[in-house]
Amino acid sequence: MHNAISLSAHHALLREIEGQPLTSHHTQYDRYDSRMAQVSKKKSRSVSAPKKPRLSQSEATVRMLNATNQLLLQYAPGEVTVARICSAADVHTDYVARYFGSREELMCQAIEAAFLGVFLKTSSKETSRLSLVLQGKVDFMQLAQARVRVIAYLLGCGVSPKRFQSGQKLLLESVFTQSKNVHVGDQTRINLILIGTLIVQAMGTFAEINNMSEQQKQDMIAYIGYMSQTGETVQTALGWDTPATKKKK
Repeated sequence: MHNAISLSAHHALLREIEGQPLTSHHTQYDRYDSRMAQVSKKKSRSVSAPKKPRLSQSEATVRMLNATNQLLLQYAPGEVTVARICSAADVHTDYVARYFGSREELMCQAIEAAFLGVFLKTSSKETSRLSLVLQGKVDFMQLAQARVRVIAYLLGCGVSPKRFQSGQKLLLESVFTQSKNVHVGDQTRINLILIGTLIVQAMGTFAEINNMSEQQKQDMIAYIGYMSQTGETVQTALGWDTPATKKKK
């Protein structure tokens, strides 16, 4: 009998609890949900990126060439990305493919235009550019080394060596016309120019790997100048002044 009374009292207590109105805690939660719903209806203001200026093809091209050249003097070629170029030039990223076809072609045109523009800009009234370089009066080596690094990088990317042959031919012809040692033949002059060119190219690619100091770099440049002065001795010792014999058929 006691258990029956207890059970009845328990049921009555449950019914009493179920019939109670919502507490103040429930009301606070409902108000919170209501405020959140109102906040979610407010649209956040989107911050639009600044628009790039509209440029003609010639303006955009010049900007990208200049920006690429400056970046190649500061960074390794692999770090000169499309995004970095376009950010520096303040142009759209699709301009690279639109006007140059690829990043690699843009890099090639930029460094070749800068290098050849500096080296070939001479007149008969001026001291030859080659002499100024050999005398250390032109800060030219940084540009020359950047060019070599870019060419080596692009060759590694699969660009054909033929892409660089026309520019290199202009360079070699310019050096040939500026060399003034009249006591050596054309073969000797060409061979000495090639040796000097290969030394500069090797320095541009491997100077840091060999941990060369600035003094050692200057010594190499001085040696190139010395070769041009001693060309006659080298020519005689190596037989470069002897006409090549034609092979019998």
